[in-house]
Amino acid sequence: MTQHEPNRIPDDALEALARCLLPEIRSFFESEEGQREYAEWLLNKSGGAAGSPVGSPLDDHAQQGIKIKPHEKAKADEKLGLAG
Repeated sequence: MTQHEPNRIPDDALEALARCLLPEIRSFFESEEGQREYAEWLLNKSGGAAGSPVGSPLDDHAQQGIKIKPHEKAKADEKLGLAG
């Protein structure tokens, strides 16, 4: 029997949980509501306001090495009034 560290969730339990939650998370973020909420969260995180002269909040992700698909960035920029 494998001994687990206290307060540590076993990897197999985490993987099972992720398999259950991932489809719902993807579905939410692919929905119009999820994209709008994510864009708003990014805007609040960046401290900007819609239509402000700052760059896209998704630019921060690129600087951190997080890959954002070009069409996702374009959608978020459009919703935030930064497209153009």
